[in-house]
Amino acid sequence: ESIRIKAPQLATNLDAAAKASSVAYTAIINYTCQSIQQSQMHQKLLHHTIIPPGPLAAFRRHTPKAKASAHNLSRSATMAEAVERLWPLICFRRRMKEAQSINTFSIHILGSDGVECSSEELVRKAVGPFVRWLDAALHSGALSSAGESATPTVDTLQVEFSGPNMPDFILGREVDLLPQSNTQSKGLSSAKAIFQRREYHESVKDGDATAPDLAIAFNAGIWGYDSWKPTLAFMLSKDTTHDDESKDECGTLFVITAYTVEECEDDADVVVEVAGEVGTKRKDASTSKVAHQIWAPEPNPFSSRLERKTASAPQGR
Repeated sequence: ESIRIKAPQLATNLDAAAKASSVAYTAIINYTCQSIQQSQMHQKLLHHTIIPPGPLAAFRRHTPKAKASAHNLSRSATMAEAVERLWPLICFRRRMKEAQSINTFSIHILGSDGVECSSEELVRKAVGPFVRWLDAALHSGALSSAGESATPTVDTLQVEFSGPNMPDFILGREVDLLPQSNTQSKGLSSAKAIFQRREYHESVKDGDATAPDLAIAFNAGIWGYDSWKPTLAFMLSKDTTHDDESKDECGTLFVITAYTVEECEDDADVVVEVAGEVGTKRKDASTSKVAHQIWAPEPNPFSSRLERKTASAPQGR
């Protein structure tokens, strides 16, 4: 089933609501939260709006081949799941930011290093499947909301990898993520990866300084590195695309993964801590107004099935 906004008042008035006060933004956040809570994880492994049936099956099976496939597809599948969950909110936010005329869908991957960026081949291995799946979902209309007026036109994808340990050789490069044979009229016409060596809160020297549609950090260890706190404060302080206070509530959609649920919970505690600090610096701002938890820490249905020894994992896990 396509992702569709089932509440008629939200579907028919989405453009108008985007121009309204923070009440409308809170309403779409609540709707997104409720939709996620009502979805059943076991059904995700049987049918997914973005992930095709073949790759999806790797996350249900327990053969060595399936586990190896799931390991290779984990990051792309996690990105697909994040986009599926957050799509109604992403559409709404683009209208709040008056971005409906911008056809580029932007994803920032924070804390990137040689794990995924030591070669162009590794970059394509990490996110290439997601690009192909998103292209197919856009082409088929699976990501359409209720009515064209509520759905942003997307024909370009930009994935920015950033991190202080980005390898030298890849800086300044653009990696084409679309198959050369892609000539379809709908879907993506362009998909590029770009690379920045910086902490995310540092200024951009060459590149797009606007806030992304989605930011994600894979196995970031936010709980263990204080260097993440300025980045979180930067994301929470304001929408980086605007200077006026009226746009502050847009912020950044940020998905964080961890090796274990315990680490994920610790990461969430740090986000709450930083949100509290940011809130005290803003007039009439509580933690709940600075940050919204769209879903609580939970096991990732699209995690790798290959065991990795982790200090924080309970015995037997």
